[in-house]
Amino acid sequence: MGGHAARNSAVLARRAFFVLNPGPMTSRHATAALLCALAASGTAWALDLHRERSSPDDLALTGSLAGVPAGETRYARWSELRALPTAELKLDGEFVKGPQSLTVVFLSDLWKALPVAPGSDTILATCEDGYTSVFTPGFISTYRPFLVLEINGKGPRDWPPKGLDYNPGPYVITVSAELVPAVARYRDVEHKKPWGVTTLEVASYADRFKPVFSGVWASLSPATSDGREIWINSCASCHEGPLGIFGGTKAARPFQVIAAYAAFDRPFFMNYVRDPNSLVPCAKMEPHPHYTDAELAGLIAFITAGRQ
Repeated sequence: MGGHAARNSAVLARRAFFVLNPGPMTSRHATAALLCALAASGTAWALDLHRERSSPDDLALTGSLAGVPAGETRYARWSELRALPTAELKLDGEFVKGPQSLTVVFLSDLWKALPVAPGSDTILATCEDGYTSVFTPGFISTYRPFLVLEINGKGPRDWPPKGLDYNPGPYVITVSAELVPAVARYRDVEHKKPWGVTTLEVASYADRFKPVFSGVWASLSPATSDGREIWINSCASCHEGPLGIFGGTKAARPFQVIAAYAAFDRPFFMNYVRDPNSLVPCAKMEPHPHYTDAELAGLIAFITAGRQ
């Protein structure tokens, strides 16, 4: 698991408020009222999709897009994403010290602007280094993740902002505990904050992850089912899963190898997941010290199910 050291430290909203663009808003109540009005009116914005990439800042779109042949990629220009309904987040300590302003589009609004094929419900994000994140409809509606388009009024061509020693572009997806307090209680929320995002895949969750809900994974205990959730929402950020399910390529370690480690030496596996560098000083995987013994037992049971 992992291989993405410190890559999620870019954004964690604090003392934030937001204003929906365009037009001035005088209070949070007015903002909320406008959001409700837009939702009630069913207002929709269509995003143009292009066959060719014109810039490194274009966002690649793949998957179940109506009118797009399977396996083909389309591209959205940054300027066209910027023309979608956006929010201005006023944050303190984002990316660099001090007050920051982020221009963002919520994934729920981006979804409405896409030609989503029937049956699709999930956004799968992939970063330029092979890191990935899964955004299910439940997560999108509950935690309100958003795509960062500008930092202090500057788009990705002018990133990184002064004081940041890495470039988080071309896109960042993140969530804010200030906007949605429940974010702070979400297990492994750092895995829902990918930066360097280059591609979004529109998918059916049931279809994309079908292999781990069938066969040896069809009837799992509650603990092993929870282990499957940990895999999909955490481990899969860096690792491809069994039987070709969606996952990252950052770690370049096959699922079968991970399963062998987990089956051969459970204590070592559990300790490694919690604190990789204590066992392997050069390990790049992020530590997960918050996992309980029960959670790790469930994860091991899921990973090793195919070996039984």
